[in-house]
Amino acid sequence: MERGGGLLSGCGPAVLDALRGAGWVPGRDVDTGDWVRQLTAAGFVLDDPAVGVWAEFGGLTVRSCPARDPASSLCVDPVDACVDTVEEAVSLRRRFAENFSPLGMWSVQFRTYVATGGRVVAVGPNVLWHLGATFAEALTYVVEGDGGASRAERADWLGNCLPGDRLTDD
Repeated sequence: MERGGGLLSGCGPAVLDALRGAGWVPGRDVDTGDWVRQLTAAGFVLDDPAVGVWAEFGGLTVRSCPARDPASSLCVDPVDACVDTVEEAVSLRRRFAENFSPLGMWSVQFRTYVATGGRVVAVGPNVLWHLGATFAEALTYVVEGDGGASRAERADWLGNCLPGDRLTDD
């Protein structure tokens, strides 16, 4: 697993500033053993891309730059965010034909996952956001936004609607 430069390839100065502001330094290495044990015991199949991200960015909350509207953040804590969401990860794997490991929380309320191939997605009640094809692209989106079209897609196939949520459009 390529670390550091590989995970941040293509990130601009705003992303690096946001990372430093969150407490990241080049070469940071967090012990991921507890997360691996807890998530494996919960039934997750974990991949090197996820564990590599946790090792370098685990425990950090990366916040968007002031110009991003709406504001955004990514908290890298896979256990706190996703320990009880194995079925959701299985639904993602079925849909996209690759494994998804927990990553953390996007904007305080949406669980995030990283796929075997490196893509990062966020999940809410029957909605999926494609945050980036790579961790670096997802960080760039979190920090800077993109001013483009919505990255959200309706995802009734997730079957994770909360009581009171509607499955149909009016």
